[in-house]
Amino acid sequence: MQTVLGAGDVGAALIDSGIDAVVFTGSVITGRKVYEEAARRLIPCSAELGGKDAAIVLADCDFDRTVAGVVHWALHNAGQNCAAVERVYVEDAIADRFVERLGKVVSGLRVAPQPGGHSDLGPIQNAAQLRIVEAHVADALEKGARLVCGGKRTGRGLGYAPTVLDGCSEQMRVVSEETFGPVLAVVRVKDAEEAVRRANDTRYGLNGSVWTRNLERGKELARRLEVGVALVNNHAVTGVMPETPWTGTRDTGHGVASSKHAYHTFVRRRTLLVDSGHDPDPFWMPANDDLQAFGEAVVNMSLGSLGATVSLLGIIKRRIRAIRALVSGV
Repeated sequence: MQTVLGAGDVGAALIDSGIDAVVFTGSVITGRKVYEEAARRLIPCSAELGGKDAAIVLADCDFDRTVAGVVHWALHNAGQNCAAVERVYVEDAIADRFVERLGKVVSGLRVAPQPGGHSDLGPIQNAAQLRIVEAHVADALEKGARLVCGGKRTGRGLGYAPTVLDGCSEQMRVVSEETFGPVLAVVRVKDAEEAVRRANDTRYGLNGSVWTRNLERGKELARRLEVGVALVNNHAVTGVMPETPWTGTRDTGHGVASSKHAYHTFVRRRTLLVDSGHDPDPFWMPANDDLQAFGEAVVNMSLGSLGATVSLLGIIKRRIRAIRALVSGV
């Protein structure tokens, strides 16, 4: 195994180096280029191209556990995770309480670097990504979202305070585009039907989750999410389960990582046949009346003709004699 660091030119050189297959994780724009280059070389390509994961929180959820789960999966690695919860659809019946609790919990999280102590979130990976996060938050506030907490730099390096925005809608970039940062957009919905419809209104399709005490209803709703990985009362946890497929739909890409379903990318199927017979096959040259009779008998036998089955035995014997006579010169 080798690791090479670099930008797009390094990736292009890698694909052009004679590799047998390529697995890619990254943006949709770059992923399309990778797919195109792999197609030109007729090699397999498996790609995961980001996401805009949604969590649906129903009024009958296990409230405290759901708050903890949504906070973790939204802000793990400072939200710099293609499977982070970036949108949460909360039923109106508990929306006020849920948003209030989210704000209290998220406000208490610590962003690195922390002098002499543990941190819950790291900084943003680079300055360009930090600018995207800031632009998404600014756009949401300009279009009517309410800042519950965060929404600003920490003042230390590329740190950005974990942020909750309430009253979000699809007209905001923070709902429609991948933010890839410590920002959680809350969308209030009337009921589960509206939540599923709006959760599916995206060009991505990696993970999606439903949070409810009614497991049967949760499974039914999760199956309707147009994603590669659907969960009930958890989110993205299958990413550490090697036996489960990690895959997506739409602009996320159709590549599969993990599980036996990913084998086709990493190995080539091939066939090896060993014929231990001594007689020539009856359909080999030369052509004669018996060869035509052989073909007709095979067809009729496949259609259930008992007579064709019986006659085929005699035809095969005559065909073998004819083939041996051809090659022996007799």
